[in-house]
Amino acid sequence: MADLAAHLVKTGLLAPDAAARALAAAQDGDVASAALRLGLAAENDLLRALCDLHGCPGVDLSKSVVPASNLEVVAPAFCRQRRVLPVSVGKAEIVLAMADPEDHALADEVRFVTGRKVLRYAAIPAAIDRALDGLSREKARRAPSWRGAGAPALPDPSAAWVGVVHPTRPPDEGIDLPEVTSTMEIIGLTDVVEKTPFTTPSPARATRPPEHEPAAPPPSTGDHEVTRELRGAAAGRLAVVGDASADGREEVAALLAALGCTVLQAANGRAALDIVREARPDLVVLEAMLPMVAGFEVCRAVKGDPVLRRTPVILTSALHRGTVAADAKAAFGADAFLERPFRGDELVRTARGLLLGAADHDPFAQAARDEARRAWKEGAQLLAASRLDEATERLRAAVAQDDLSAEGHYYLGLALSRQGLLFEAAAAFSRAAELRPDVDAAHQLLAQTYEQLGFQKSAREAWARAIETCGDAQRKAAMQARLMRLLGL
Repeated sequence: MADLAAHLVKTGLLAPDAAARALAAAQDGDVASAALRLGLAAENDLLRALCDLHGCPGVDLSKSVVPASNLEVVAPAFCRQRRVLPVSVGKAEIVLAMADPEDHALADEVRFVTGRKVLRYAAIPAAIDRALDGLSREKARRAPSWRGAGAPALPDPSAAWVGVVHPTRPPDEGIDLPEVTSTMEIIGLTDVVEKTPFTTPSPARATRPPEHEPAAPPPSTGDHEVTRELRGAAAGRLAVVGDASADGREEVAALLAALGCTVLQAANGRAALDIVREARPDLVVLEAMLPMVAGFEVCRAVKGDPVLRRTPVILTSALHRGTVAADAKAAFGADAFLERPFRGDELVRTARGLLLGAADHDPFAQAARDEARRAWKEGAQLLAASRLDEATERLRAAVAQDDLSAEGHYYLGLALSRQGLLFEAAAAFSRAAELRPDVDAAHQLLAQTYEQLGFQKSAREAWARAIETCGDAQRKAAMQARLMRLLGL
């Protein structure tokens, strides 16, 4: 990475001849690893330069402790191939050391596999390899963790410790930053029972428009994998299929059409979500790793929208198998998960069951949602009274009862941020924003939290989403000014 070599020289960390040695020894442009192996600079200093270039914090693995159990969450072979390391794994978030923290597709893949919000940290590739080697040795010895040479001693030998390195801040960085809790004054906590940021009407249509009413089912051609018993069983139903592959879309569309469905198609997640909101389909089938907006995020947005929540969603994936099916249902609200390649009759029977069954009418599920609603209202009221411990307890109970409650995650994020638990707060705000991406308040608080954590690029992205969804001209102008400042304009 020539930019890194130039930055190291510019900041005085490496002399020009040393930078030239690192460039000459670099494999695939990996100057940081070369400089580390040659002993030209300490890991901490090289990492700070990477943080400056990537606009995010980094992990000094020489000062970190990584539990061996983390490799049960993200497989060692995957880590080696993709140059990542799960340094800390929480209930809702995962601190991921990445050779390229700007690889959003890779972060999305880890997020889909683990069901956790991924906090992307820069790391030197050679340090990741060294830590993975050490973890393999410690696992073979049945040790609870791997410790970097400069890591602190921890009372709990199985606990994680993240040696965080922040980017170098410009002289005026941090001046006049809004407090994470300042948005509470904007949205208000005084009347949480009647009004929350999520009482904003859903962008989804209340009912299906006439132009999307299904036509009569096409005559059977007999060339699809649909038995005579099932053919036409879902006549008059509307389905949406999202897949980046035209062949993949056509395959699923043909099977659903033979079942009797009228089918709309989308090549990316953003288009799929727009179509679902506009057409109000009876079924949605999504490839998990769609471009623009991942399919699992579309699923979560559908399930988080009170208007769309009962829409059955099938997630499919050719990349991940096994326990991912259960994880996808729990983490993203999918009604079913199918591994690709799937048999035609497998998709048809799953789709038929969801189309003709009583989707989301489980009285126990409804009771859990009602209890979650009571819990987050009580938690928000406790938060307004500054009873933080009690508020956090009730809000954790709310999201445990209903993980698809945008309000529960939102108010939990507020409670956590006021206690300084910013990593967990970011995960909570992020989930609220995914569940209701049309509401700007969660995006704004997520942006503010990312700023405090040092995730500059992620903060800019969150501010951009907040601006896009904000309907208040004065607040929108303030957020635009804040984004321009973060962009250095």
